[in-house]
Amino acid sequence: MQDIAHSTSPESAKALIYRTVVFCSMTSMLLGYDVGIMAGALPNMTEDLHLTVGQEEAIAGSLNVVAGICAVLAGFTADRLGRKKALGIACVIFAVGAGVMTSALEFYTLFLGRVITGVGVGFGLVIAPLYLSEVVPPEQRGFLVCLFDVVLNVGILEGYIVGYLVQVTVDGAGARWRTMIAIAILPPVIICIGLFWLAESPRWLMQVGREEEAHSILLRMIPDEQRASEVQSEIKEVIDAETSNSYADVLCPKTRALGAALHISLGLAIAQQITGSEAVIYYTPEIMRQAGITDLASQLLWAMPVGAAKLAGELVSVPLLDKQGRRPMLLIGGSMQCVTLFFLSLSFLLSWGFASTLVFVASFMFFFEVSAPISWLVPNEVYSTGKRGKAQSAAVTVNRIVSGTIALCFLSLTKVSELFVTYIMSIRNKVPVHLGLSEKYARITYYISGSNGTASA
Repeated sequence: MQDIAHSTSPESAKALIYRTVVFCSMTSMLLGYDVGIMAGALPNMTEDLHLTVGQEEAIAGSLNVVAGICAVLAGFTADRLGRKKALGIACVIFAVGAGVMTSALEFYTLFLGRVITGVGVGFGLVIAPLYLSEVVPPEQRGFLVCLFDVVLNVGILEGYIVGYLVQVTVDGAGARWRTMIAIAILPPVIICIGLFWLAESPRWLMQVGREEEAHSILLRMIPDEQRASEVQSEIKEVIDAETSNSYADVLCPKTRALGAALHISLGLAIAQQITGSEAVIYYTPEIMRQAGITDLASQLLWAMPVGAAKLAGELVSVPLLDKQGRRPMLLIGGSMQCVTLFFLSLSFLLSWGFASTLVFVASFMFFFEVSAPISWLVPNEVYSTGKRGKAQSAAVTVNRIVSGTIALCFLSLTKVSELFVTYIMSIRNKVPVHLGLSEKYARITYYISGSNGTASA
């Protein structure tokens, strides 16, 4: 992947930035698509391959656990090979994983493909935003890094839409889920081709001692000799600061201030996913089924407003974060998630119907996104320059593992809760005095640890 010829015209600089944004955004959209498409693919996989509840959970949750572990390896790979090559490797791994899944005829091959895909996702989650932040001019980084998260939510909605369209146009469960997964093979191929027209990260080039080449690329991005030299000096200062810090400095803090920063960063990473928002995306059809929608195509159709609400929350949050501050947005998003989950429980308990369930699930996803970006911003704001990259990597790892763990146990919780509710209702005529309290308690337990628990587990 050789860099294209040097150019210092403003038009060429803008074109290079736009190309970088487009292809990195495609990576983000691909990751989002993978999450959204599983809502439609998983039920068809279960029907076609006769998966057990545990196997369904393994397919849904394993990707994020693997991605979390590989997020650390991604940083080392990007440092050794460069951002472009590492991003290309991530895309190849993702495409191979999707190909293995598409060709699977039984669970173990399917699971292997999902694990391989998880490696690609873990690499992409770290490398794409890292590459984007290092290539674009400093004054545009904040907006473009937020754009990465916005496009990820676009990908989730895209996955819902594609899942529905495939469900209603393709015959046979096996053909449906294979089509849904196979579509994800094309974008990584396009991204790999597009990398030939992108520049390597000047920061990485300086990190490995190729300073002249870094300066040349900076001039292609910032066609002003003085400004390019200033940015190069700033990059050198950052590299010198990071070289003197290790993961031990972040994970084993020696001062109270660093300890507080660690607790805040990892605490927010855990809190963001422990609400189970990603499990809600994976298992939206199951939630719709519990609300009374039995047809899978209809379940996927009504999943679209949930994806749209999630994207809307992100679009509302991004411009308000700087105006209103981090803490107010975190408090608003967190408290309203509690409120919407409470009313979601009541909608099941009091049989308010499908419409209310849809409104409360969509509202939960909206308010989740109101506060979700904060967990990605805070590590960069509470740590000094030399520790930010390692703190961000640790936060991504913890975040993905928590998300995957919840997805791994979601269906088991709902099945156990369903059995408990069935048992309580089966003794209704035998114990009428206790039923009023017992049945309500059982339903509350069911929807907190079950469908509501997926949103708050």
